[in-house]
Amino acid sequence: MRLIVLLVGSLWMSSQSIAHERGRALLAEPERTGAKFPLQVSKNGRYLVDQDNRPFLTVGDTPWSLIADLKDDDIKTYLDDRKKRGFNSIVVNLLEHKFATDPPRTRADLEPFVKAGDFSSPNPKYFDFAHQVIGWANERGISVWLCPAYLGWGGGDEGFFQKIKAGGADKLKVYGKYVGERFKDLPNIVWLLGGDYAVPKEHAWTITDLADAIRAGGARQLMTIHGGQQSAVEVVGDKDWIDVNTTYSYEKELFRVFRKDYERRTVRPFVLIESIYENEHDSRPEQIRRQAYWAMTSGASGQFFGNNPIWHFDGPGLEKAPRGWREELDGTGSRDMARLQKAFVNRSWHKLVPDFKNDLVTKGVGDGTGTITAAATSDGKLAIVYIPSTGLEPREFTLDVSRFAAPVTANWYNPTDGRSEPVADKPLANKATLAIRSPGNNGTKTNDWLLLLEVTP
Repeated sequence: MRLIVLLVGSLWMSSQSIAHERGRALLAEPERTGAKFPLQVSKNGRYLVDQDNRPFLTVGDTPWSLIADLKDDDIKTYLDDRKKRGFNSIVVNLLEHKFATDPPRTRADLEPFVKAGDFSSPNPKYFDFAHQVIGWANERGISVWLCPAYLGWGGGDEGFFQKIKAGGADKLKVYGKYVGERFKDLPNIVWLLGGDYAVPKEHAWTITDLADAIRAGGARQLMTIHGGQQSAVEVVGDKDWIDVNTTYSYEKELFRVFRKDYERRTVRPFVLIESIYENEHDSRPEQIRRQAYWAMTSGASGQFFGNNPIWHFDGPGLEKAPRGWREELDGTGSRDMARLQKAFVNRSWHKLVPDFKNDLVTKGVGDGTGTITAAATSDGKLAIVYIPSTGLEPREFTLDVSRFAAPVTANWYNPTDGRSEPVADKPLANKATLAIRSPGNNGTKTNDWLLLLEVTP
């Protein structure tokens, strides 16, 4: 690394020639103690906390078909791997309509209903098994965002919308109350209603009646909705029972959607529940990183990562997968998300306020998918800046370091290998506006970086 100082106009800090082999690991291993469930909403409404009031950074994966399409040993293999990598949350379908080997049966041939497709006839043996699976996740400190009756894209054959509509509200209520009673004792659940469908107003009961029935069954865990490329509060309206908002969008400039969810009139924690999955829609690793880091620097309390074929475990999917789910556990996306967790979990991420007005990054923010996002704590002790990839060349932007409470220790964090290098050999004086040059190529022929700015004792 070299430091270039130009005394004309402004001060330039550069680490363009970082040698990756000389990089040192900046971050210690994250805490492994796990959360004390159930989760709850923080007092300021901005993030989730556990029962000891510890901030819960949602680091999520999306194994939708976990219950329906894996045998016991494979389920444990998956959960152990995710725990090891720092994932603490997963999205799971309680029922699978299409995306499993023999839906809705499990690998042990358990049917969810005594009468096929009849929601008023739940099969206790099936739900006992599902209860066991969620219990295994609980033992590993993993929250399960459980979709009790996945509706399916457009209300079509992917989910249960047509069967629910045909059966009517009364049968759905029987099911909801049964599920609420059966799963009310599992503290690691977050109820995720809906499922890939922007339901018409006349069919909103397929979500709202189910929510009421689950509560009637005694379940008191947090609730939210998985929409059809909508945020949760847009699906059936801003209901009081929606405890957590979810961002679901394929927009290229996803940071704009995050800002909208952060600035909603009713303050709620929000998470990125879904965007582009790895190995789908011609996605690139830098795109998967970008949507996750954008979320974390735009006020989200966490984000969920998706991978093909992990979401369906080699069962029927939407696009051809490059290899099997076991190999993909150690894929680029999984490793990148583990590095994201390490960058945030032991810092005061929950105190970060998004820099939507560009008070911190004053120039060189960029545009489109190259837009820089940043967040800082109000006490002037921490700021995190995400610089998305735009190619190979260094990015240049300006920081107002006078916003900090004292001189600032600045480090570049490489999101592709977890290593870091200091921006300068001493803390940056908090009395000026500094022009910064990012290192450029991060070793993967992309140039996204995380800039960590901290006031240290």
